[in-house]
Amino acid sequence: MNKANDKVPGTKGVSTLVRARFGPGMLLQHEDLERLNSYTRELSRLMFGSLFGCGVICGLVVKVAPNCGKIEVTVGSGLALGCAGDPVYVPTDQKFPLDEHCDPNPPSPVWVVLCGTVKCCAPRTSLCASDDDEAPSVCTQERDGFEIRVVRERPACVCGCEEPDGNYYEAASETKCKCVDPELACYVDHYAGKCGCHCGECSDCDCKCILLARLGKSGDRDEWEVDHRVRRFIRPVLMRDPQVEEEERRRKASQVDQEQQDQLRQRDQDQQTVLGVNESRSPRSTKGSKSRRSRIIIKG
Repeated sequence: MNKANDKVPGTKGVSTLVRARFGPGMLLQHEDLERLNSYTRELSRLMFGSLFGCGVICGLVVKVAPNCGKIEVTVGSGLALGCAGDPVYVPTDQKFPLDEHCDPNPPSPVWVVLCGTVKCCAPRTSLCASDDDEAPSVCTQERDGFEIRVVRERPACVCGCEEPDGNYYEAASETKCKCVDPELACYVDHYAGKCGCHCGECSDCDCKCILLARLGKSGDRDEWEVDHRVRRFIRPVLMRDPQVEEEERRRKASQVDQEQQDQLRQRDQDQQTVLGVNESRSPRSTKGSKSRRSRIIIKG
């Protein structure tokens, strides 16, 4: 009996990802064509959300400065990833007053939050309208957008890290690779290999915004400070090219071999030079000169 072919208990299932398949002469419906768009979007959401979670990928640096008697906030351009895996792109720097009423002394602290939005574009009628009824219109394009909010209380469901303490970067500040501290609460699940968003007890559907920074006045001074430690930064750490490392290892090994050969060649040349000097000073040459002098004396 071949035990390799014995079946053991197991289970099967299906994924939530569904691809569209077409054939010759097939009558296509709206759902079939929409599947082309939804599959790629759901796939990118699944991949990006599982690989990095939510947070800031690059840019989106917040700055605060007084301008004409009011406090002005600047959010730099950049890219973030929402809890559902959708990118939130800010193409240019955004400037706005900290207080909508231009109050020179707004309350402190406040939090800057980035949220993704969707705008319906190019509406078009989908049915032929009769004389009495108007045809409903549907949008044929969706344009991704963004909204930057300043709130006085930190949202309960938002992608970000906990309020930091004094030892936030004490453990990981001296590493050369600039890796994040795996013991920080907002990165623990990522290093543990857990899937899903990192918004505490909130679900991916409830957590739609990304925390960018915390703004507050420093002590008794009337100056505003920006604290980016509350944001979750998810920029991938790039590794060195292993092929370049292998080529560099070979290059250094070849250089060492060449240096060793040069040293051996130089040592051989030095030995030949020493032998030539010793031969010129050998006793044989002195004895020959003495015998010649003796022969000359006898003939005389």
